[in-house]
Amino acid sequence: MINTNTHNKISLCQPAPGKGCCVCCGLYNCADISFAGLGRFLSEATDGIRCLPVPGNNERNFELLQRRYAFRDITTYVCPYMGFIDSNTPGCLMHPVVNNGIDRRDCSLFGKEICNDYFCPAYKLLDDRLKKILITYTYNWYTYSIGIIDPLSFIWIVQLIEDMSGKPIVPEKSTADAHVATLVNTSLMMLADFFNQVPLPVFYYSEPEYHLHMRELSLNQNSSCNAGVREKIKKAVSDSLNDCS
Repeated sequence: MINTNTHNKISLCQPAPGKGCCVCCGLYNCADISFAGLGRFLSEATDGIRCLPVPGNNERNFELLQRRYAFRDITTYVCPYMGFIDSNTPGCLMHPVVNNGIDRRDCSLFGKEICNDYFCPAYKLLDDRLKKILITYTYNWYTYSIGIIDPLSFIWIVQLIEDMSGKPIVPEKSTADAHVATLVNTSLMMLADFFNQVPLPVFYYSEPEYHLHMRELSLNQNSSCNAGVREKIKKAVSDSLNDCS
């Protein structure tokens, strides 16, 4: 059984090129959380297509976003300052790393102190081994972020692959298994498609909220809601491993 209680030190915010995360900025509060939909949302901020936010006027900024996009929960804030900080990495457009050392995050609702000090449920629920697997084996920021919004489902996927293959997943990048990477990403994309069909919030900021509200959706619990996607992922992993045997 995978141990999720080990304390860890690896940050999940910007761990590697292409693996940036904007989950706690409200990205997955968008109604359309498909790869294309979220990519468009991030690109429009980066390219200046979206209306420019008014610094400090967070209520007005959220109203402007609501005119352009549909959200899952209109009471959950979506930061207008997230976008692509390079060609394939989501991040904060107000962060000092992006702005020649100038920190502009205080113009957002959360501010730099909250942004600096906040740790999502995935940071606490995934030990360093599981974090390395998530960082190493996902193909892009999208499947990487799906593992962050629902860490218990990611743990279930890792355990499933390990149980069916009969061997542990090696977290080191130098010895990563390309076939395992395909299985991880295929499973996370199936989970993402499932989440996109459910018109409910899929990210919660605290562990108690996450455990309470995601228990019908997370793959580690067999519910009538997620039974279909659980079986779909099991079959995909089984068929792929059998083809390689």
